[in-house]
Amino acid sequence: MFIKDFKGDVVVDDKTLQEHAKDASVFKVVPSAVVYPKDVQDVVRAVQYVHEQRKTDPHASISVRAGGTCMSGGSLNTGIMLNMTKYMHKIEVDVDASVAVVEMGAYFRDIESEAAKHGLMFAPYTSSHLICGIGGMIGNNASGEKSIRYGATIDNVLALEVVLADGQVVQTLPSLRIEQTHARTPYARLQDDAYHIYQQYGEKLKKAIGDVPKAASGYRIERLVKDDVFDLTPLFVGAQGTLGIVTKAVLKLVPLPAYTRLLIISIDSIHDMPFILKTVMKHHPEGVETFDINTYNRAKKNTPADTDRIAHAIHPTTSSIILAQFSEQTQEETDKVAKECASLLEGHKVSFEYVEDPEIAAAAWRIRRTSYTVMRDYNEDGYKAVPCIEDIIVPVAHFDEFIEELVAIMKKHGISYGYHGHIGDGALRIIPVFNFKDPDVADKIIAFTRDVFVLVKKVKGNMSADHSDGIIRTPFLREFYGDELYEAFVKTKNLFDPEGIFNPKKKVGGTEDDVRKWLDV
Repeated sequence: MFIKDFKGDVVVDDKTLQEHAKDASVFKVVPSAVVYPKDVQDVVRAVQYVHEQRKTDPHASISVRAGGTCMSGGSLNTGIMLNMTKYMHKIEVDVDASVAVVEMGAYFRDIESEAAKHGLMFAPYTSSHLICGIGGMIGNNASGEKSIRYGATIDNVLALEVVLADGQVVQTLPSLRIEQTHARTPYARLQDDAYHIYQQYGEKLKKAIGDVPKAASGYRIERLVKDDVFDLTPLFVGAQGTLGIVTKAVLKLVPLPAYTRLLIISIDSIHDMPFILKTVMKHHPEGVETFDINTYNRAKKNTPADTDRIAHAIHPTTSSIILAQFSEQTQEETDKVAKECASLLEGHKVSFEYVEDPEIAAAAWRIRRTSYTVMRDYNEDGYKAVPCIEDIIVPVAHFDEFIEELVAIMKKHGISYGYHGHIGDGALRIIPVFNFKDPDVADKIIAFTRDVFVLVKKVKGNMSADHSDGIIRTPFLREFYGDELYEAFVKTKNLFDPEGIFNPKKKVGGTEDDVRKWLDV
């Protein structure tokens, strides 16, 4: 494989290909080559190479990978895999502007470290923050435990540098609408066409997304215009590299929380959860997370020292735990807010621990942040945790109704599970476990996922909060959004990528057969 004037590395050895064939999902797709670009012009050359290959190979394609933590199979592809982590990982922090300008090969942990030197942070703080890449966070519209206060990635990216399908390198920036003229540049015409898609479908998509504060399914067409200002940036965030290749981003930074206080709240009945969450959210918490007793019991094998530290908060009747963390300008203000919340919970006989020991607080957070790993790694032989509905988000007001019906679906399909998640904004990480020795396991995953998405739509939730669609959820987008809005996604894909070279079969075009074909059984 030869890419003209390419300065980076082109690797085709089996070890590298196999390493890039898997991520945190249950799929395996071996790429044809792994390419490490040195700069944006190398990315342009790789895109141009794929265009040339398309003349003789209708399946030639290119996708982008960062930390390999995607749970939906979002970057897995049989074509070229771009990996920017080797060379394109520059980070520049502008303290005065409270922004970081980063290349897409940077890891979140390195951005975190650089920003922390100035008392700042990039707020979409994922559970996988120690191993995930910023490219993946932007590709999936990731978010984490601080999203209830600061929003998802889409709310914290100010501008992007993007390589488009025709090789143009463009910068996305907010701009007032400009009247069309015959002298419009190709990029300006592209913006015009995107704006017309927004005009036709934006309001309809806002309603279809659900009564939830964040979503990562489909394309965020409805975010193209805000306060009469047009901006393509939100369209590329969460697009999983299907519309263009993001090479650089300007990230908004916020002050690090200097003072915190944690409540560990024990829940006996799911019917108590709406009241507890409503009470906690009234006090503007910094983070509200959960994990269930199944996750806690499995964590005993993985991190026994941590489970021992919070064992006093677990009762014989505990079904799940909520971590509610508060942060204000001083420790005194923080404790005042935390105690006001605690007082209301105590008045309704809710069991909780007011945590002042930082070691206990750290242990509780480690259990939450490793919840998926625990469910993935500690199963009986032949059984695997399958991220398929792990990214659902539903209105908190419907939690009791939703979880009761969800448990009924679990029983119907005979599935064991654990759950955790960013429960403050309604995001539930429900991790079902399937028997991979069953020859019909793929069909059972598909049937189960469909049942859950029907329920999610019924309660006006969304099928993806922040992991995006990938291989696992793309087949359900038409059913969830309906024919008209699905065709809006198709129009968007065709506008930006008319030949379909960017990460094919993600967002549009993916089928149930892809789930069957690429499932790593």
